[in-house]
Amino acid sequence: MATVKVLSQDKNWNDLKKLVKDSSVLILKNVSKIDSAISALDVNDHCLGHINLMVFKLSLPNVGDFELFFNQIQNIVEHGSQEQIFECIDKYCHIFHLFTKCMIEQQQPFRGIRILMQAIEKGQKHSSELLSIHSDLLQLCLKARCMKPALQYLDVDITSINNEFGEYNCKMFLTYYYYGGMVYLALKKYEKALFFLQMAITTPALGVSRIMLEAYKKYILVSVLLYGKIEALPKYTSPIVGRYLKPLSAAYIELADTYVKYNPEQLRVIATRHQTIYAQDNNVGLVKQLIASVTKRRIQKLTKTFVTLSLADMAARVNVSDVNEAESYLLEMIEEGKIFATIDEQAGIVSFHHNPKINNTPLVLNELQSQMKSCITFNEQLMKMDRELQVSAQYVRRVMSMAQSDDAVKGDEIIC
Repeated sequence: MATVKVLSQDKNWNDLKKLVKDSSVLILKNVSKIDSAISALDVNDHCLGHINLMVFKLSLPNVGDFELFFNQIQNIVEHGSQEQIFECIDKYCHIFHLFTKCMIEQQQPFRGIRILMQAIEKGQKHSSELLSIHSDLLQLCLKARCMKPALQYLDVDITSINNEFGEYNCKMFLTYYYYGGMVYLALKKYEKALFFLQMAITTPALGVSRIMLEAYKKYILVSVLLYGKIEALPKYTSPIVGRYLKPLSAAYIELADTYVKYNPEQLRVIATRHQTIYAQDNNVGLVKQLIASVTKRRIQKLTKTFVTLSLADMAARVNVSDVNEAESYLLEMIEEGKIFATIDEQAGIVSFHHNPKINNTPLVLNELQSQMKSCITFNEQLMKMDRELQVSAQYVRRVMSMAQSDDAVKGDEIIC
């Protein structure tokens, strides 16, 4: 312990890491004393040693006293040295992956949310950096059904990814966008959910992952909910989406193809036929919303044809049971801003209107100015990243290697 303290005071991080690595066998032989060793180290002055001892503790079959373990983790995020955390960011994130697993096993996901939020802020170099523990936070929020804490990390444009293990973790990237999409789905923010799911699907890949498949299934349902059809994916999407993901999502594609007919009965037949698949994928709720949205789609089509319409006639045209159900749909759609209409209950007539929103109001102008500012900031970030990439030794070596390969191929062609 004395050597750890000396090396920490001298900020000799490399020797300290080597010491811990070389002492691993000795530490594991004295596992009963790990908690005593952890308490003997001040977490601010000796955070690196503290974190490494926690890694050894978490490698054991049982963490022991759960409350003690929870307090040890809390101590790191509240009082740990950020400088030393950056020196062992891989182990730092590792203990929070295991912490998340423990909180779920203990059925206390809500209790772990604040700790993970503090852990992210402590481990980030800047607020738009993605860490692997972002996914852990989103997982706890979903398990606890408490989505609001996740939003401050989802509503940020990611500009860099922390390569915690010397390389980028593809699973971390995929789960962040997949779980993020699920959070937005739970909040019924479908446009943002669609974007996050699309990010998971379009991640460059040579093989199919389960995360991409589940994201694609949800992407189909959400895009149909929003636009009435499956939105085309960007051109840069990997060919594996069409080659593998589509055949594995046949039940969802059939549902989407049936939706365009705007026939609730036919849609229910398809949903019933594949109900086992939707239940296994935990997508029953989305499928039900899809079926319910057909009637709303039919009402929206009526707004393009009629200026006024009797509630009885509308009920017959959209195939609902009675006038009261038709009125219920209208009120819900008016509240959601999907249509603009007034209902004369005495006369039993609905009048459809154009969007009353005036585009030159101060509110709209302020919103436009805010969006332009965000675009300018984002463009500056892209230019900065582009400049950094051009001087990256790894990137230069890769480009030169590709150029040499092309020259070799051309040489072979000339010889032939």
